Amino acid sequence: MERTILHLAIDSFPIQAERLRCPKLTGRPLALVPGGSQRPRVVLTSREAREAGVLPGIPLVHARRLCGDLLALPLDRDFYGGIGASIFERLAPFAPVVEPGGSRGAGAGSGRFFLDLTGVARSHPEARDRAVKAGRDVEASFRLHPTLGVAGNKLVSRVAAQVVAPDGDLLDVSSGSEAGFLAPLPVAMLPAARGAKTAARLALLSLRFVREVQELSLAHLARAFGGEGTALWNQARGVDPTPVRPPETRPRVIAEETLARETNDSRALAAHAARLGTELWAGLCARGESARAMALHVEYADGFDGAAKGTFAEPLRGSAAVTAAAAELLGRAVRRRVRVRRLRLSAWGIAAAGRQLSLWDVDGAHAPSLESTVDRARARFGASALVPAAWMLHGLTVRASPRP
Repeated sequence: MERTILHLAIDSFPIQAERLRCPKLTGRPLALVPGGSQRPRVVLTSREAREAGVLPGIPLVHARRLCGDLLALPLDRDFYGGIGASIFERLAPFAPVVEPGGSRGAGAGSGRFFLDLTGVARSHPEARDRAVKAGRDVEASFRLHPTLGVAGNKLVSRVAAQVVAPDGDLLDVSSGSEAGFLAPLPVAMLPAARGAKTAARLALLSLRFVREVQELSLAHLARAFGGEGTALWNQARGVDPTPVRPPETRPRVIAEETLARETNDSRALAAHAARLGTELWAGLCARGESARAMALHVEYADGFDGAAKGTFAEPLRGSAAVTAAAAELLGRAVRRRVRVRRLRLSAWGIAAAGRQLSLWDVDGAHAPSLESTVDRARARFGASALVPAAWMLHGLTVRASPRP
């Protein structure tokens, strides 16, 4: 059975959400910036601001010179996430599986959703009608205009929704026409082309459009781009077997921090990540769980973000193991030299199993007892009673248990 995937996207979702909250902002040039940042950079702009030359990534000071009546608002991710969750619930009756389609860590707050319509309708035209009904229902319920892309996989449906944004309605890419549809589009439309190294290599080779990538063989792309070459070859032809997955509903423990001083000092970031790891383990202990998977989300001073995730064959137990995993995730998540303003470390837990005691006195046998002694001391005398010496240089202490 051929798949039918709908991608529903609300263009500039945070901007539209702010205007939904305050209708007086409609038609005004808007820029969203990180709240509390010392030197904020523009993260997202409205169409009016872009027409005045204000683009994402430029300093807010420079943006105000370009557009004298620019309104700068702080990003409110909780507000956007709340509206996105409501839209997600509204879409549930239209498809058996709905997946938030934003970047890692954004969730429903991205304003993008995948709906798997395979098998829901008896024919493709019926599936298309169902997609139109879903879009109209969202627009009538939330006063937010969505663009719709219908195709045989997630990649092509998402690109189709981007092509008709912001004022279009629906673009249907029939099965077998994916390569022809993608051919005239800029190569940056392909997710595999957006990495810094890959984008630089594409520019060096003067590969600007998807059709130019389609003309190259898999061997040539693999030689030029390494592991990304295969992804480029498949995506340029509209091949994407990724299924639509429901969002994870497993309980998580989260430790997060907005840095008092934005920094790109690797030692300072390592200390902050270690503290988050210690606090995360305290939260897991309170739930009687150990970490099976962990994710670290990094927000830069210019509003862009990075993330890394790891899954462990053996669940992590103990503060040392969790902080070591946090350090490894930090090394994978931080790929830019821009200052970091926020870190968020989350873990998925499972019920802690009994620990097998050793019959012999081996190296490290007393480490778990030492960690439990430290935990008891902090529980009795306060979270900041015992602080690693490496943290003292950065003025860090252990805070209260993170939120579940």
